[in-house]
This record gives sequence, structure tokens and C-alpha cells, in this order.
Amino acid sequence: MALESNKNHSEVIMKLRKILLVNPKIKLNWVRAHVGIYGSELADLSAKNATTKEKVDIKVKIPRSWIKNQLKLTMLQEWQARWMSSPNSRFLYGIFTEVNTKRCHGDFLINQILTTHGCFPVHQHRIFGKSPDCQCGRDQGTVSHYVYGCHIYSEVTQKYFPKNFFQLGILELILNTRAKMDSKLSSRTS
Repeated sequence: MALESNKNHSEVIMKLRKILLVNPKIKLNWVRAHVGIYGSELADLSAKNATTKEKVDIKVKIPRSWIKNQLKLTMLQEWQARWMSSPNSRFLYGIFTEVNTKRCHGDFLINQILTTHGCFPVHQHRIFGKSPDCQCGRDQGTVSHYVYGCHIYSEVTQKYFPKNFFQLGILELILNTRAKMDSKLSSRTS
């Protein structure tokens, strides 16, 4: 019951608590609705009459938690709308179509792959004007090309990635523990 809860700080509840403290003879009982009990029907009638008033005569404060929840929901909806319509980061959008405040990858190499930033020729071309082509000469140096198509790195992918890596998406592949640990080692020795 709201009167017994220490967490409820509604103005109405606080006033009722004071009334009950001052008048200990007042007892509250739960009564089943609409069963012909005179006091209950009187309360129902009063509640119904209150709905026809032009002005509300009682203030109910909106809980801070509700406001915070609504702000968070609005923020996530706006973020999702921007994420869906942005021309940027389409590679990452292909992996994560939904925004999420709980998703965080603190791994430097994984973040380079997810954002397509760092050592990839396509990114180096965007930032520094270098050639976007891979050293193999077959395609541009994108994340997908290095993982799935570059014959220069086929030995690395065979050695470090799981056998079914062609069936895995980029995210599943980079989150694969063995592939992640071994790719870190190979990037340090290259």
C-alpha cells in the first residue's frame, strides 16, 4: 500500500500520513469495489463527480524517476533517428542497426575494425589522401576486404580465425575469443 511505502513522497500520501498520525483511531481497510457497500458506493460517486469538475483541485507531482525515464527514452529515439538517417558510419550501421547505451567495446583493435578507422587504406585515403587500394591490387583496403577477400592475409585468417569464419558476420568474428587474441598477437608481430 502506498501509505506504508517509505519511497512514496506524493503530497497526497504525505497529507494522509499526517492525518493518520494525528487521528490514530482512523483505520483503513481494503474494500472490494462495486459490491453494494454503502461507503464504497459513496466513494465511487464522489470520484465520478470529481471527473466533471472544470478545475483539478489536487496536485500530483510527477516523480523525478518518470521524468528521467522519459528524457532517456526521448534521447534514445532521437539518437536512433539520427543513426538511421546519417550517411556516416554505414559499415558500423550494418553491424549495429539499433543504438544501445550498454554496448561498449573498449578494445583498440576491435574499435578500429568497427569504425573502419585506423590502418585501413580507405580510411587513410579519407584522412590523408593516400591510395585507398589494398597492397594486393585486387580491391580497396576495406575491413571486409581484409577479412574476407585479401589473399595476402589468407594465411592469417586460416591460422587465427575459426573454420566457419566466412559464415560469420564481422561482429561475430571479431568477438570470437581465439580470433581476437590471436589477431592482437599477429598485429604486434607484423
